[in-house]
Amino acid sequence: MPPLGNVPAQTLVDAVEKHVARMDDAALADLLLGGVTAMPHDALRALVASIFEAFRDRGESSEDAAEGANAPLDQLESADGHAVAALIGYARVNPGLLKEAMTHFAQGHSREIDGLPSSLLNGIESVL
Repeated sequence: MPPLGNVPAQTLVDAVEKHVARMDDAALADLLLGGVTAMPHDALRALVASIFEAFRDRGESSEDAAEGANAPLDQLESADGHAVAALIGYARVNPGLLKEAMTHFAQGHSREIDGLPSSLLNGIESVL
């Protein structure tokens, strides 16, 4: 299969939404946490931006999300692995938030999608 970044935009968004809809919030968080150390820097930055966007959709600013995660905003914006893990942990306790973030990732960061953990990518590919 070609890289997911080459899949037409709406097809990719639909596949991501379909796959993550079947996932448990905790399982999605575990996949993302397990991949933080292996993800390329651009993909981590895209993940942080997508999580922040999902929080903003719920009325919480990036600064509020960083505070809730107990991670400095500048470290999150620079995609520091420990800070990103803390943000994922904070997002995990907000039902559906990581699923929403994955939709934002597919919509706004399709070029970085191939940097997500391989088990997540395999699941997305299976619904294409």
